[in-house]
Amino acid sequence: MRFLAWLAGLIAVGVGAYLYRPISEFNLEIWLSVGIAVAVCSILAWTSTVIDRVVDPKEGDSRGVFTFLISVAFALIGIVFVVAIHGDWADKNWGTFGDFLGGVLNPALTFLSFMALLFTIILQQREIHGAKNDAKELRDQRRDDRLSSERMQFENTFFQMLSIHNTIVNSMDVDRGQSKNQLRGRDCFKHFRDIMKDYYDADPTPDELRKALAAHDKLWESCQNDLAHYYRYFYNIIRFINESDVDKTRYIRILRAQFSDFELLVMFYNGLIPLAAKSKEYVEFFSMLNNLPKDLLFNPSHESFYEPSAFDEKAQKKPLSFTDYPPPGA
Repeated sequence: MRFLAWLAGLIAVGVGAYLYRPISEFNLEIWLSVGIAVAVCSILAWTSTVIDRVVDPKEGDSRGVFTFLISVAFALIGIVFVVAIHGDWADKNWGTFGDFLGGVLNPALTFLSFMALLFTIILQQREIHGAKNDAKELRDQRRDDRLSSERMQFENTFFQMLSIHNTIVNSMDVDRGQSKNQLRGRDCFKHFRDIMKDYYDADPTPDELRKALAAHDKLWESCQNDLAHYYRYFYNIIRFINESDVDKTRYIRILRAQFSDFELLVMFYNGLIPLAAKSKEYVEFFSMLNNLPKDLLFNPSHESFYEPSAFDEKAQKKPLSFTDYPPPGA
């Protein structure tokens, strides 16, 4: 496109000169004027390309381009010099010639100095822009490194907490007497469910919430030593995830996968007691009961004790009503 524009400019100069006067009648001044017009068209068409090659050469440095420009400038000065001598030689008008020569050389040299200054400014702009880009890349790299380090620290802590959680579960045991086998680990939670269910079924109270709370209270009286540690550690795991600047959904899903159906059932009824109000909000906010089979509930109406978001990740979530960690700078 640039070449076509340059060619069109040359054709326009040629046509204009021909319309002004036939070529056979061209004198030295007309030829010089045409040459200057051609030079102006060429400069307008190719200046940006020349500057790009000076500022950002593809190979080596810019000596070749500078040599070409200086050669062209001195060649034009030489042409003007020769024309001036040819015009003033016969009259021996050296004073006029000296004024003419100074008037030609000074602007030419000033122009070269001005171009050198422009190239210097452009190079400085490139260096400043490059320094800004390098600084931005360095900041981005440091931020990425920091985030990566924080994520690694979080994951190390998170998976250690999961390991401790499983250790707590595996350390549980229920002695059911000599006539029955001792239960250990996650098998205990089915027994916990049976304790609550037996007490729930025997309670004639019509209020479903009171019956559910009383059933859990019965379980708490029997198995507080095992469940207290379990509940506290579960709360701190989910609190740790909530406080961290990570993809919370990803790690909540990993946490949810640790719980058996009967663990989720016990968690469900534990969340109903007043002391577990914060834990219940976490359960609802992070959909911790997403994998709970609802047919395990003692009564289908108990599902209404929790917000829908407790059972469904896609349900609308209520924001937490509390903050477990102090604000920055506190």
